[in-house]
Amino acid sequence: MSEYITGDKHGEHTIQLLSNKHWPEGGELTRDDHLFIAGDFGLLFNNVPTPTELYWLNWLNEKPWTTLVVDGNHENHPMLNALPCKEWCGGEVGIIADNILHLKRGEIYTINGKTYFIFGGARSEDKMFRKEHISWWSEEIPSVGEIMRGYENLKAHDCKVDYIITHTAPYEVIAKYPVELNVMNPDRYSLIDFFDVIYQEVEFKHWFFGHFHKDIKLDKKFTAVYHNKIKLEE
Repeated sequence: MSEYITGDKHGEHTIQLLSNKHWPEGGELTRDDHLFIAGDFGLLFNNVPTPTELYWLNWLNEKPWTTLVVDGNHENHPMLNALPCKEWCGGEVGIIADNILHLKRGEIYTINGKTYFIFGGARSEDKMFRKEHISWWSEEIPSVGEIMRGYENLKAHDCKVDYIITHTAPYEVIAKYPVELNVMNPDRYSLIDFFDVIYQEVEFKHWFFGHFHKDIKLDKKFTAVYHNKIKLEE
């Protein structure tokens, strides 16, 4: 039983990188193994799913592992929020398909003996080129209620988890590594400020995030992930 994490897939654009050709190790996995996608999943994007989206959803669902989706900013959030839900590994998940689950913001899951704090969302820097309710949704920024629920869940776990998986990163980390993340003038907003609080108050082994389209281990605590498929320690 193993856990892996990868970054943004943006639906049909790069989901093929999970094929056996690009990731032979994936073909050896089972349903008890899990692959986290750290945001911008993008396969429930159009208000009416296209045949191409449905093809790739079925393709991914038939892969031997279980896919765990963290939402990003480039998502159809109303569709994700409308999914049927169930309790899974100590938290609530949305059921995208039998073997593809949407991990909810602020939940803590215990998977194969490890605890994972999950919090999706981020701010789109390209929303001026998108159309609201068609290719951009305001729910990309978490609500105060979602942030408070996540904080309360962390406190209920004594502010200690093994891993944190988000789409974006704390402001403090973005500001410390602007060149590495290609963000020269980072702006503050509610979500990354909340992540700063978590960074200061929560004990964790490692924090993984997507969003910046980079594969780079920044330091002993933070890794940006994009195309890589990183196996988490046993």
